[in-house]
Amino acid sequence: MSINNVSVKAIILAGGSGSRLWPLSRKQLPKQFLSLESEGKSFLDATVRRLFPVLQHDDVWVVTGKSHADGEAYSELKSYHTILEPEGRNTAPAIAVAAALLLDQEEGDPVMVVLPADHMIKNQAAFHTAIQTAIQVATDGHLVTFGIQPSRADTGFGYIQVDRNDGAIRSVLRFTEKPDNETATAFLASGDYFWNSGMFVWRASIILACIKQFLPDVYAVVQKMRAAWKNGEPYAAVIEREFSAMPDISIDYGVLEKTTDIRLIPCDIGWSDVGSWDAVHEISCHDDRGNALQGNVMAVDCQNSLLRSGSRLLTAVGMRDVIVVETADAVLVAPRGKSQDVRKIVDRLKENDASEHIEHTTVKRPWGSYTVLEEETGSGYKMKRIVVASGARLSLQAHQHRSEHWIVVSGTATVTYGTSVKILAKNQSTYIPIGEMHRLENRGKIPLVIIEIQVGDYLGEDDIERFEDSYGRVPAQH
Repeated sequence: MSINNVSVKAIILAGGSGSRLWPLSRKQLPKQFLSLESEGKSFLDATVRRLFPVLQHDDVWVVTGKSHADGEAYSELKSYHTILEPEGRNTAPAIAVAAALLLDQEEGDPVMVVLPADHMIKNQAAFHTAIQTAIQVATDGHLVTFGIQPSRADTGFGYIQVDRNDGAIRSVLRFTEKPDNETATAFLASGDYFWNSGMFVWRASIILACIKQFLPDVYAVVQKMRAAWKNGEPYAAVIEREFSAMPDISIDYGVLEKTTDIRLIPCDIGWSDVGSWDAVHEISCHDDRGNALQGNVMAVDCQNSLLRSGSRLLTAVGMRDVIVVETADAVLVAPRGKSQDVRKIVDRLKENDASEHIEHTTVKRPWGSYTVLEEETGSGYKMKRIVVASGARLSLQAHQHRSEHWIVVSGTATVTYGTSVKILAKNQSTYIPIGEMHRLENRGKIPLVIIEIQVGDYLGEDDIERFEDSYGRVPAQH
């Protein structure tokens, strides 16, 4: 979209892991693709919709991990322009590549509105006003950020010091990343510090020039990319090949802490980064005892607690100031005020090679979903419930370590065995031997539901040899 004859594009950063919202957030389906509200909109979807009517859907670019676009988030991401990172390298490389792409693919020198995908903003009218002001300031060549008035000495946020004038646009003096409690308390008392919202607006050429000055290693790789896609290579292939050569560094540390030409717009927009379960409790609707009850929950004599159930009845009696979050395969229990430490649980799960931090028992796929009903280490079998959407199909594939037994529960299955095709109705079954090339397809009008029993000496999701796929996924995905 053009505003005052200046092209404006939104860059949505959606590559984070969201480990502090475990067990709801997982590596394969992190916070930005989840919904914490009854409307069912994901954080990413809400972030994009929040830009309307300032921008349009076609003005949006989403930067995220290639594994997300190939896996559980495929359905949501397929409608956007995407920049797919082969691995995470923090915000500076992501922004550098986005700026270069916009300069080379769009007309002129567009203004970039850079937003995290996983924040919540309740006052959208004030947000629109702030965005429009920022675009005007950025058009003149300044880097612009948005500052949130601190309400407490929170050590989980970065802080930005500004000059003491009372104008609507303030000059930035310095950035401080997540101070200790004593320093945060002093910042709050001084009155000239704002929380760093992580939202920025600038011209593509200006931020790229800053990256050239302060992050030459990032800039050199970006220039190599630009030469390749200007020579006719698809930009997605170039990014996949070259992106990982860049250092892992944030735009705040790499550029904003070093430059002197930054403007801050103070905002009262009902902002939250929803960075912990304590933050979820803070922004949620409460009952008359201060409880946030979400899902199938029964609370007796509880107070000031977050109780969230995702798969079964959760009951609590006499609980005070606690957080309880239940999913099908994990339960988190913590006192309020300690939920930032949930990431330590995730670290421990990684150390133990556990799977509960990677994906849920129900896993979304481009063709539908599967749910692990039963799996026991060393048992040699796994049972799944597979749902294939109308008109969808799995890849043409084979397995080297397992056979599969399929029973149709509802719908009609079209099963390919090599070059032959078989139709299975409700209550009918089939068997796929080890090494047999096969495909499952739903040509019907209703969802196809089957029960799959795998038998073999290795039942990992990476035991797939893929021959053909409708969704462009890498071979390691099911």
